[in-house]
Amino acid sequence: MRSRSWLWALLGGALTWGAGCGEKDPQPPPEAPLQRAGPAFLVKDAAGGTPSLFGFEPYNGTSMAIDVAGTLYFQRAPVAFPNNQLWRSDGTQEGTRLVKGPWWNQPSMAPERLTSLNGHLLYAARVSAEDGAPYRLWRHDPATETAEDLTPYQDLPKGAQGDAAVELVEAQGRAFFGVQEGDEGALWVTDGTRNGTRRLRSGLGMEPPLPLASLGARVFFSVRDAETHRALWVSDGTTDGTVKVSDLVPPGGSVGVIRSGAVVGNQWLFWMTAHPEASSELQLWRSDGTPKGTVRVGTDAFFNTAYTSNQTGVVLGDSLVFPRFRYPEQVWELWKSDGWTVELAASLGALEQGPIGLTVLNDHVLFWSAKSRPEYTLWRTDGTQAGTQPLLTTRMVDQSPLLPLPPLVLSRPGGPILFSAWDAEAGLELWRTDGTVQSTVRYADIEPGPESSSPGWMVVSGGHVFFTARTQATGRELWALPIP
Repeated sequence: MRSRSWLWALLGGALTWGAGCGEKDPQPPPEAPLQRAGPAFLVKDAAGGTPSLFGFEPYNGTSMAIDVAGTLYFQRAPVAFPNNQLWRSDGTQEGTRLVKGPWWNQPSMAPERLTSLNGHLLYAARVSAEDGAPYRLWRHDPATETAEDLTPYQDLPKGAQGDAAVELVEAQGRAFFGVQEGDEGALWVTDGTRNGTRRLRSGLGMEPPLPLASLGARVFFSVRDAETHRALWVSDGTTDGTVKVSDLVPPGGSVGVIRSGAVVGNQWLFWMTAHPEASSELQLWRSDGTPKGTVRVGTDAFFNTAYTSNQTGVVLGDSLVFPRFRYPEQVWELWKSDGWTVELAASLGALEQGPIGLTVLNDHVLFWSAKSRPEYTLWRTDGTQAGTQPLLTTRMVDQSPLLPLPPLVLSRPGGPILFSAWDAEAGLELWRTDGTVQSTVRYADIEPGPESSSPGWMVVSGGHVFFTARTQATGRELWALPIP
């Protein structure tokens, strides 16, 4: 690989990387795929055989993968290297490469918390390779491959392991995030430019406020006012429009934890629980951003067994659909709420693994469950008992039981959904479904015969669905297929 010179400039106390030396990638000529399996093709054998770009298991390797203006950006620590690297791909061999940046020879400065905003890549990264160096918010311009420090005078919060702990929530072209200013929290906002990055309000509790969800141009966030108290706030991106909505009392009156739910119509449904979460019940709440419109929904008790393994539910039509584990009957159920009432949608009976991976496809929700692992069933439901039906039963025999189930990935609005499944003829390979039994079929046998390629994470970017797959010839590398 030819060497490159880098330019570091110190502008007003802020770091700008690559200013004046960015270059656009040349348009790659047409190329023949390195390897093809049905509609899928090997994007690039990045390591030239083995060791491979990704680890052996299907879900090792990415801490984040997102689409930025039609280009895939993903983090990966190759097996032969100890630190994260940032890669990009447009689905071609030439366009799949490491991204230039200040982290090039400084792995400890590798980007974290990747976020797409207004055609740019936002991320958190250390300002230097020194131990304990602070994190700042940066913007990477894909066109010029320059990096700019958006918060030159404000550090980002760190987690317990010393990594970046900032959460960014996007609302109509702006991203909201919380920081720590001395002993108090503060809410900031950015449009992806240095001039558009500013503090909205300080003095918000005793730790960085946590952005939760957007509703139109507004963002809900939680503020920890005291050791045993959290409050719900909302911001429209202005100082005057950043206000407290409600003081929320968790179940049992102990330390409250607000967890994001989903936007249903003009209201946000969210979960309220207590710390420690693992042993507490969940309460469903709704809010329209006003004190009067922030109330608990129903009186049913839900439990964190369902929450922790299945996120917070998905929106089907005008309702939130979510799983529930019922005590003492020891059965799993699907419930739904329109923000005013809560009702049972379908009973699933006794399961070793409750509903997981809920994904909306048109007027149905698809999900996995298991009556007896490693045998799993793919289901669909329309929110009724009669409309809850199995689509496929498969065995996850070629994957570690400690790994998560294969994701259900919507390739485009209206489907199909892509996922990994096993059969005796082809092993664990790529499948697709339109939500019917007849349309649930194997889509590509990447490692021919009964050996498994074990397709991993899947991300839609540009005109492709990207995923990882393993073959004996290349190890685990990046694959793609045109959006079906």
